[in-house]
Amino acid sequence: MFDKNNINKDNNSYVSFGVGFGLLGGSLFSIVIGLVFGLIGDSIFPIVMALGPAFGMLFGIIIGAVMNYNKNKE
Repeated sequence: MFDKNNINKDNNSYVSFGVGFGLLGGSLFSIVIGLVFGLIGDSIFPIVMALGPAFGMLFGIIIGAVMNYNKNKE
C-alpha cells in the first residue's frame, strides 16, 4: 500500500511541463504559419492547425524525458 512516511519530496517531472509548453508553442507556431499561408491563398490551414500542437507536444515529451533522465542520472 501507500506509505505516508516514505514520500519522495523531489518527485517533479519535466514531461508534464514539456507537454504543456509544447502544446502552447505548437499552437502559436501553427497559428502564425497558418495565417501566413492563409494570406498567400493555400488551403493548408486546417492541416497546420492540426499538426502544429501535435508535433509541439511530441517535442515537449522528448525534451521533458531527456531532462528527467539527466536529473535522475545525477
